[in-house]
Amino acid sequence: MGKEYDTFVLVALSDLVEGKEIELNIRDLTPGPRKYEGKLVKAMVSSSPTQFSDRLWIRFNRGWRHPEPWSIKILEEIKPPWA
Repeated sequence: MGKEYDTFVLVALSDLVEGKEIELNIRDLTPGPRKYEGKLVKAMVSSSPTQFSDRLWIRFNRGWRHPEPWSIKILEEIKPPWA
């Protein structure tokens, strides 16, 4: 398995569109000096934990974590205009 990330959804898992390129705020959970670093990315996600090499944990607005991991493929990191 590759890197590990999490993201927050506002209401339901249906907020995440599978199989299409989406913009997503993620946090890097991989151990090391960049742990918890936030990024805005263009990515594809899947509810299958093995479709892509990186793991994505879904959290809901109150912090509850979905029990099953998803997978994510980061296509591009979007740099903020002030960076």
